[in-house]
Amino acid sequence: MNLFEIIKQRIPYRYWVLLIIILLIVGLQQFMPLLLLTIIFAYLAMNLAKNVAKYLKVSRGLSIALVYITFVTIVVFAIEHGASTLIHQVESMATLATHWNWHNNAFLRDLYKNVDQYTSFINSDHLISESLAQLTQIGHILYQLILALLFSFIFSMTYPKLKSWSMNFLHSPFKKFFGEFYIIVHRFIIILGKLFKIQLIICTINTTLMFLVLAFLQFPYLLGFTILIFVLGLIPVLGVIISLVPLTITAFIIGNWNTVIIIVVAIALIHLFESYFLHPHLMSQKTHMPILIILLNLIIMEHFLGAWGLIIGLPILTFLLDFCHIQKFNG
Repeated sequence: MNLFEIIKQRIPYRYWVLLIIILLIVGLQQFMPLLLLTIIFAYLAMNLAKNVAKYLKVSRGLSIALVYITFVTIVVFAIEHGASTLIHQVESMATLATHWNWHNNAFLRDLYKNVDQYTSFINSDHLISESLAQLTQIGHILYQLILALLFSFIFSMTYPKLKSWSMNFLHSPFKKFFGEFYIIVHRFIIILGKLFKIQLIICTINTTLMFLVLAFLQFPYLLGFTILIFVLGLIPVLGVIISLVPLTITAFIIGNWNTVIIIVVAIALIHLFESYFLHPHLMSQKTHMPILIILLNLIIMEHFLGAWGLIIGLPILTFLLDFCHIQKFNG
């Protein structure tokens, strides 16, 4: 008996299937963002559609259509108000730059000198090329979001037919392989979907807290800023930094440095509350893991997978523990 046969006897068949799935993911890694977004959108839409069909007493297809129509309407509304808020921000910055007496303020005068000193060394051609590259990247992300939304809608509407057609694989000569394949993939999707729902709850709580702070400071364009904060809140870590820019500029325009400090402190406290209490606490209730393990998992997965590691890192760990029968997921 050779070494391969010994290993084959000792390692269960399902682990070989998992290895093949991992290799398949590595080979198709450039398509993974689109696939994950499609899975998340479809999972959330189908779950919402079940509740809509239950309460409105409508058909499955109509309930899914209502969910997507509502979602697209909210997105269009958010883009409209978010764009108007952004335009007002640019106008306010232009007004501030033209009317502020920079030369009478020692701090701003020194800041201008330092900025001018460092910007003189910047290669304008390189800066333009980098900006175009970033715009291209943003366009690619938007393209993937739209495509994932379309694919998830088609998947949700045709799910019964797809499920019936996929049964052919379970009755083929390779039914053992496809059976294990289906169980593994289906289990991961369930875990990913349920944990992403918790991420939406966390984002909603953060947005509500920030809305109260902005309302207390009597911020203009409150609705637009609330929408921006919620959307950016879905982007781990980086979203907080991005939202800090328009908020601090507006705080400076409507108030003074004290208002800016209040905004910075509020964002920092809410971010710390999310990172070290809310996110680990809610996730630990669902995954039954110690908070320290969840924090370590987020740090390690972010290092290896980037921003996606913060989104799918915990589902991956939860799935592996469940797969290896170390800790059952009962979400």
